[in-house]
Amino acid sequence: MTQKTAVITGAGGGMGRAIALKFAQTGIRPILVGRTEAKLRSVAEDVAAQGITAGVHILDVTDDEAIAAFGAELADATVDVLVNCAGDWLIAYLQDTSNEQLDQILRTNLRAPYILSRVLLSNLRRSDNASIINIGSLVTSMSVPTVSAYTAAKVGLKGLTGSLAAELRPEMIRAVMISPGPADTPMRDAASPGIDKSMLVRTDTIAEMVHAVVSLPRGITTSDFVLYSMLWE
Repeated sequence: MTQKTAVITGAGGGMGRAIALKFAQTGIRPILVGRTEAKLRSVAEDVAAQGITAGVHILDVTDDEAIAAFGAELADATVDVLVNCAGDWLIAYLQDTSNEQLDQILRTNLRAPYILSRVLLSNLRRSDNASIINIGSLVTSMSVPTVSAYTAAKVGLKGLTGSLAAELRPEMIRAVMISPGPADTPMRDAASPGIDKSMLVRTDTIAEMVHAVVSLPRGITTSDFVLYSMLWE
């Protein structure tokens, strides 16, 4: 059986790391993508403990030239899964959000998944059961103040995912957005210092759901869905 391969952005920590480890545990080789080499190398060591050799690519997902070079490096390799997990967060009132901050949030959370999906589409088409998984957010289903830029990006990502799902359906390539509620990640710690961890979704739970979706039989998919703790109010 040919080993499956998954490209995971934002793989240096949090959800990306958990997804990489879950894939490795089930025999899927992760290609780790992120900005910080030390973090990626650490995750690669954890993956190696599962008997899998991870690929490591230092890449800023907002850099178009770097994404193009990454695609060229993959050349005609098969990619079975693309997980767009890299994200950026901003807590600010609308009047306090600069154009530059808005652009950064949109480039990371919306534009990067769009371009990565396009660049790697030929690689995904080589798979016999390909998936594009976009990591969304609870803000796509509820309104939260002071996160207007982030919400705009994630709601845009939801629309992109739905359009991709329809566009790629004839080729049996699934596109699904999984939207965690507040999750136990470094990003959440930074945004909400001292938060009660019992109210957060564990990253390994998110990884389990990502793996379940990409493991569906060819031709079977699911709608976008939200994961959240029942303790969250």
